[in-house]
Amino acid sequence: MEGDLLGRTGRWCDGLAQSLCQPTLPARCVTHETLEFVDFSDRFDAGPGTGTRDWRVGQMPRLGPPPGVLPHPPLGPAERRSGARRQRVLRYAARNGMGSTMTRTSFSGARLLASLRAFFAHSPLTWTRRFAVLSLVCIALSALTSATLLSRHVSERMLWRNAELAQEFLDSLVRMQDGHRLFQQGGKARQFEQLFGEMARMPGLVHTNVFDAQRRLVWSTNPEAIGRDAGVNAELDEALGGRLALESALLEASSFIKPEHAFVPDDGRDAIEVYIPVRDAVTHRVVGVAELYMLPTRLIDSVHEVTRYVWLACAGGGLLTYLVLVWMVMQADRQIAAQQRTIVTNESLAAVGDMASAVAHGLRNPLASIRSSAELIAMGPEQPREANDIMSEVDRLQAWIAKLLAYAQQGGRALQPLCLRDLLDAVLAAHAPRARRQGIAVSCELAADLPQVWADAPALEQVVDNLVSNALDAMPSGGQLRLSAALEKGVLSLVVADNGVGISADDLERVFTPFHTTKRSGLGVGLPLARRSIERLGGTLTLESRLGEGTRARIRWPVRSHSATQHPTTRPGTPTP
Repeated sequence: MEGDLLGRTGRWCDGLAQSLCQPTLPARCVTHETLEFVDFSDRFDAGPGTGTRDWRVGQMPRLGPPPGVLPHPPLGPAERRSGARRQRVLRYAARNGMGSTMTRTSFSGARLLASLRAFFAHSPLTWTRRFAVLSLVCIALSALTSATLLSRHVSERMLWRNAELAQEFLDSLVRMQDGHRLFQQGGKARQFEQLFGEMARMPGLVHTNVFDAQRRLVWSTNPEAIGRDAGVNAELDEALGGRLALESALLEASSFIKPEHAFVPDDGRDAIEVYIPVRDAVTHRVVGVAELYMLPTRLIDSVHEVTRYVWLACAGGGLLTYLVLVWMVMQADRQIAAQQRTIVTNESLAAVGDMASAVAHGLRNPLASIRSSAELIAMGPEQPREANDIMSEVDRLQAWIAKLLAYAQQGGRALQPLCLRDLLDAVLAAHAPRARRQGIAVSCELAADLPQVWADAPALEQVVDNLVSNALDAMPSGGQLRLSAALEKGVLSLVVADNGVGISADDLERVFTPFHTTKRSGLGVGLPLARRSIERLGGTLTLESRLGEGTRARIRWPVRSHSATQHPTTRPGTPTP
């Protein structure tokens, strides 16, 4: 009777654990009346497919098609291995009007439709990468526009200021020598030579033309051109209208080559043409125009230097802005991802707590019946020794259930003083028979100055027990298990090390993910719960491992005084009583 009851209890516990640990598969679409479904979700809640976006076909209980939905023909082996499976499912969903029909079934049609839209709108670029590319384009365009406008404005102001200085000098020269009378009286070239000759020999001035009000060239540093008509010249017309005119390839590129460019080095590409109106001293009427071809080397070098600085400043500012924005977005993305992982972990651990409660409540009554039956057998005349063994094992299971409930409890509990040496001795004594069977040498090295620590004794014992059990699992054919503890600057460091099979790099990244396990009989909740228990103490739990070289688990938590542990340790957001 006891054996049958134990067998039923064990099968019930296995079924409960498997049902609670099964990954949820949202947004299912029934495709035909046999066993197939298609999962359109972005990720599983657990399992090796976590964090991937793909199509998965699984098995589910035999269900008929929902009302109004045509049955989907079974897929052949070739279609199962190719992309035709997805196309057939999409055609099937569109043919049956999933948006209206599926809402009448137990499956969410709206959720399925949203998943389909998200699938087709999915891009290999994540939102962070999209932002990085888009912001790079926008900032580059903004920096390019700013540099172009700013460099042009600065260059233009410098050139115009140089032209204004030339105009002021020419006006003072004409006023001092009454030069306007030469234009009014039709002076000879020799007279204009006396007026403009010295000016034409100024540094940086490479060519000079003087026009009267009728656009006739009355004097020039090129004597052969004197007497010619100016022809088409927009800047000359602007100067005859009374405005200072300026033309330079530094401000605006032009393919128009003037005859005067032959007298300017490099075909006038770096020259500055200034058209200065000459006015009557009394009436201020324009009587002529002086055209100056200037090649101020220092000014041109300054313009180029300022332009380079403007471009460098805009490029550097744009690059700095881009890097800061991308860094902020990446930090925000990491924080959001970390918060999402925390939420998923908390939900998974909450499920573990529910599982522990369900297992505890489900096992207590059968265990009580088993112990009562064993007590009755022990009270009989034969008094078999096996009855006492059954009672001791039942007591051990009940103690284990109590520890499991304390281990998975969500709220905090008051800390208690404990001796770390006694705790480690108790854990090692519990695992000593197994270690001897596997041929494992166990060593425990504790510093002599270890103080009494304040901690959650049941939780800490369960954490160490879990780490030791994992180490023994990693050494089925023998090895060495080393436990050591030391005090480092007010922080207690406890190390559990083995030289077993080790953990691969991929599995090491996910060892603290709930329900992730490499053991055939494991649930994948021991290490996540262990880390949560240590974090409640304000400490950390880390793993270092290499495949084939063993694993090293390190627990670090601050040693607290009695005054700092009067209140129970609680999780963030939990009110302190």
